[in-house]
Amino acid sequence: MLRIHPALLVLPALAAPLAFAATPAKQATVANLYLFVSPDCPIANRYATRYTALQRDYAGRGVAITLVYSGGDAAFGDAAFAKWAKTRNLQALTRVRDTDGSLAKRLHATTTPQAILTDAAGEIKYMGRIDDNADTTLVTRSDARDAMNAVINGKPVTKTRTQAFGCAIELPTLAAKVPGAAGVTYAREVAPILNKNCVSCHREGDAGPFLLDNYKSAKQWSSAIKSYTAARKMPPFKADPHFGGPFDDQRVLSEKEIATLAAWHDAGAPSGNLKTAPRPPAPRTSEWELGTPNAVVTPSRAYTLDADGGDVYRDFAVGETFTEDTYVKAMEFLPSNRAVVHHMIMYIDLTGATVAEKEGKSPDGQPGWQVSGAGSGVKTWDWGAGWAPGMNAALLRPGMAVKVPKGARLVLQVHYHKSGKPETDRPRVALHYAKPTEKITDILRVAALGNPLLRLKPNVADNEVKAAMILPYDATVHNVLPHMHYLGKTMTVTALTPTGETIPIVKITDWEFNWQMTYRYQKPIRLPKGTRLNLVATYDNTADNPFQPSQPPIEVGFGEETTDEMCFAFIGLTRDKPASTVAALPK
Repeated sequence: MLRIHPALLVLPALAAPLAFAATPAKQATVANLYLFVSPDCPIANRYATRYTALQRDYAGRGVAITLVYSGGDAAFGDAAFAKWAKTRNLQALTRVRDTDGSLAKRLHATTTPQAILTDAAGEIKYMGRIDDNADTTLVTRSDARDAMNAVINGKPVTKTRTQAFGCAIELPTLAAKVPGAAGVTYAREVAPILNKNCVSCHREGDAGPFLLDNYKSAKQWSSAIKSYTAARKMPPFKADPHFGGPFDDQRVLSEKEIATLAAWHDAGAPSGNLKTAPRPPAPRTSEWELGTPNAVVTPSRAYTLDADGGDVYRDFAVGETFTEDTYVKAMEFLPSNRAVVHHMIMYIDLTGATVAEKEGKSPDGQPGWQVSGAGSGVKTWDWGAGWAPGMNAALLRPGMAVKVPKGARLVLQVHYHKSGKPETDRPRVALHYAKPTEKITDILRVAALGNPLLRLKPNVADNEVKAAMILPYDATVHNVLPHMHYLGKTMTVTALTPTGETIPIVKITDWEFNWQMTYRYQKPIRLPKGTRLNLVATYDNTADNPFQPSQPPIEVGFGEETTDEMCFAFIGLTRDKPASTVAALPK
């Protein structure tokens, strides 16, 4: 049964622009805390254990706490809201399904999760974030708790407004028509943009937290589409497509496309003639994009993820020891629970020593073993392949393969993020081998260009770190994976040939730890022996960095933990035949 706080049964007119009049509850109530949530928002879901902690710590101190889900799909009613709450152990909290958004509008709520605190008289005392990090292990300030403590103790709230982070609250009235924005429709202009850049993740069974493969859902999320694309937070492709690219799986919106999406929202998200809308990309007809694999490897059993806490990097031994040299043309990654899998990397334990040491010996009794996320977790390794949402599987070109030597074991690393409730996942990876008739002449290897001596001074926004290496042979670069941690800001990698030509490799100007991708070149880059690979990266080690894990900032050096730092560009290359010359380089 939906539990509705008596204060919400009547919503009188506001006494002041930021005041909310409320009738007192049966027990002595000194404050009301409204927590705006959305089952469609992964950030709001991740806060589930914190909602219950607030209820546990403050309900007995005179604070009435209410979960509010405003807007969204009208078909998601009281019963669905109750079911969502039950899966996250939130049954004890009062809930309000604010379908028409009237409560959100009265309280000026815009984001999920967002906390709005009123005193007993209904005056808003605080509105904004619950705390300063979605990862509980990185929280340095609990703003909602600070505000409640002040109100309970009869003291002024020192910080009354903060910026909430998460997902925009989607209300029909938020898409009010703006003069001059008419003419753009979903069917004619918007659907093609979404189909090309968004639907591969935002469709049933894939990683996106909501659907964008149909008009109804796209309209519901039009405000978020406008804001996230304008900020270039989505699509999550961080490499500059004009520097070293173009890349495979490249999803970068033009300024015109971003303006089109904004104009569509501002016009009220009109449908146009839906019969003429292009069909979205079809879901897979089979689980493997490249057809029947030669082998499928998976951890010994499913891994169980806690509801709350920091991200998890877990290594799993998958498959058996290879009894002969094996040449792999492609690896396809398939999580069983896409909602909690951020990315995966397959490493080759060249001797099998790490697997022998770690497998079956984890203190938590679960399959695999914990790693920091800063490295492979394997002592002697080579690169297999990597996957992130939105990346498509592809066979390496004729004559090229990844070599898994005799005696090696495969180690699958999975980056998990919490969803607010216990989850399980048992990923699988399909291996596609070279055909016996194919002559393999090129082995894909990984060169680690990096600086393990970095030292980042605190309170400096542009700590610069450099690294360089000389190619000992003619080579062709096929892909690159930049890697930094929370303080990373920018990274640029270039190649300087012996004749003085500078060739772009990759550039990232707004690094984000949560979106580490392998960038694969549509046209591989040929480099002659003696080429110098140069890396320049900057790090923001100030309190203004929203991802700063230390408050106040401290000096940070190279290390395995994510609160340490790293500076690498992992470059996938093959060795060319001696006939390769500078003349063959791209202009």
